Amino acid sequence: MKGMFLYGSNCQPWIWNNIKDIFKIHEIEYVEYPRDVTKKCRTVADLSRWVYETYLSNHQTYDFILGHSMGGIIALHLSALDEVHIKKTILVEAFLKPTEPFYRNLLMEENQKKIGNSVYAMLKEEEINYTYELKVALKEDFDYTDDLKHIHHDVYGLYGNRGKKDYPLMIHDLNLLDEELAKMKIHFIDDSCHLPMLENPQEFAQRVTAILG
Repeated sequence: MKGMFLYGSNCQPWIWNNIKDIFKIHEIEYVEYPRDVTKKCRTVADLSRWVYETYLSNHQTYDFILGHSMGGIIALHLSALDEVHIKKTILVEAFLKPTEPFYRNLLMEENQKKIGNSVYAMLKEEEINYTYELKVALKEDFDYTDDLKHIHHDVYGLYGNRGKKDYPLMIHDLNLLDEELAKMKIHFIDDSCHLPMLENPQEFAQRVTAILG
């Protein structure tokens, strides 16, 4: 299958390194946003437009798009376009509305010791390359659920369970309406927070592989 991977804001392409070998059987485009582009984008739609013009406007076809965090919102924007024909959209820790506090953490405590320094250094390095307006668009009073109405293929949501398998409100705390949840197939990845591809790459890869079929 041919797919596109989109990382989140303040991230870098190396977040996919732990799982790249597993997906060699597929033709994956690991998109990297140029800094001169992100420094100008004020909305997610602006960055989505760049991805479309760079990768899709020349009639390239993809079987699926996987997006992490902001990359998931971009994936939704692209998948909702009539001229883009995707079979599956996979959202990884992509929040369509502001969530409850359960989801507002970056790494499991034990993972902070293993990869925290690398992750925080990445975030600090990239923070200056995103506009204030784009940061606000991802943090305050946002609602990206409208794109779900225009997507007529399977949409999957992968979220870290924060080490709390039995927490009863995991789906509730996404703050999505029943009709919005009905448009998504949600799965949880054990012992991970916002970066499951780094915290639990094996289960992350297994989940994605199962979705791709």
